[in-house]
Amino acid sequence: MKLRCLHGWFRGWFHRAAPVDAKAPKAPGPRRKRNRQRGVALLITLTWIALMVALVSEFTYGTSVDSAQAANARDELRAHYMAMSSVNLARLLIKIQLRFVEPVMGQARQMLSSAMGGGAAGAGASGAGSSMSGGLGISLRVTDYAGPLMGFFSGSKEEVAGLGSLIGIDTTAIKGLGLTSGNFDAEITSEDGKIDLNCGSGIPNSDAHTRQVVVYRMLTALLYSPRFDRLFSEADANGQFVTRNDVVRALIDWADIDEQGFAIDGTAAGGEDYRYDASRDRYRAHDNSYDTVEEIKMVRGVSDGFMEAFQPYLTVYASDPQKQCRINLGVITNKTGGDCTPLLMGVIRAAAMSDPTKPPSDPGILDDTRLYPVASLLCDRASAAGFDSLDAITSVLQNPQSAVMPDDPRWKAFQGLRGLDVKKADLAKLAYVGPTRVYRIVATGEAGRVKKKITAIIDTRRTPENYFSLNAISEQGNGVLQYWREE
Repeated sequence: MKLRCLHGWFRGWFHRAAPVDAKAPKAPGPRRKRNRQRGVALLITLTWIALMVALVSEFTYGTSVDSAQAANARDELRAHYMAMSSVNLARLLIKIQLRFVEPVMGQARQMLSSAMGGGAAGAGASGAGSSMSGGLGISLRVTDYAGPLMGFFSGSKEEVAGLGSLIGIDTTAIKGLGLTSGNFDAEITSEDGKIDLNCGSGIPNSDAHTRQVVVYRMLTALLYSPRFDRLFSEADANGQFVTRNDVVRALIDWADIDEQGFAIDGTAAGGEDYRYDASRDRYRAHDNSYDTVEEIKMVRGVSDGFMEAFQPYLTVYASDPQKQCRINLGVITNKTGGDCTPLLMGVIRAAAMSDPTKPPSDPGILDDTRLYPVASLLCDRASAAGFDSLDAITSVLQNPQSAVMPDDPRWKAFQGLRGLDVKKADLAKLAYVGPTRVYRIVATGEAGRVKKKITAIIDTRRTPENYFSLNAISEQGNGVLQYWREE
């Protein structure tokens, strides 16, 4: 018993006396259990935030798309009706031209002719007054100024006030002028001063062949200039080469209803073997009247370069009141950005070559260096004052020096220029001078980022087949729509 006590005493003393090592590792305590719920709340929060961001982004994107669609629909409707308003205003200008301007201009020309001696015009007078006596007198086409006139309705208040000040009108008290948003405009041109490709269409007979010959002559003369050689010296998309005669014959054969090739002498020329069904995109020849001018792109030999060079001088809407395929030289102009010189050159060449298979009596008609200056002068005069008669054109062709004023920069060059022998009777078979019958209206309406374009063809002398109102006379007076396209 005593030994146990001593042993216990020594053991306790030894532990109390022994130094404690601070670096000695402590005995591991009992292991705590890990809390498996830690971070769940944070994970739920992050997931919820990500979900809300996605939902809010989707809602915002959908709202933006719906808002943009609504704005585009609103602007599209506005642009459509602005373009429609432009067409209606253009038709109003056409009616003003026919009902008021043309009669006044006719009376003014008669008074001028009486004052100048009653028709001494085409006598080839010389001097300063020859341009007046030669029929290159006065002419006014309000349709050429459609853009500025529509500025009263489509411009801003400041633009309307500026236009009104030019003619001395105070527009501040006038309602209905100007727009607060958007704008519209229109360009009015004549289809009469172009070659009618549909003139030779229809049932093949002697009359149809006669019209086809007229179209053939004018097309051949239009394509004759050497500057167009490149269009007929390169292969087309199918690797084929075509001549001017091939293209002209193909244009005529596309519009007639038979399947026989065109021949100028009327003899059988074989079938229309143009192989439209040989390419990858197969189709058949129309063998009927053209629907639009753009349809000629499907004719063999007609390329993009051909369209760019000659489309402004071609039409498919009949305008000659006597149905003789003639061109109205009284409406040609270069005010709308085009150039009527190539067309005039073609008409003059065709008139001088009654038989295109034979050389002309005056070889100078084939020389561009002689024909181009005179044709460009006639084009400028046609744009400035118009023609009163064919005598004005033939007198200038025969005596170009008389048509140039001394203060004109071209006066010296024209003094040594020889005239061209073109008779009025030959020119009258291909051309005439008169008021416009068929108009082309290209109207545009713009609202916001949306732009609408309407192209319309108006025939002012055609009788409507189906009337849309009870007032047939008024409806016919507004002109018959032959073509309508909105884009």
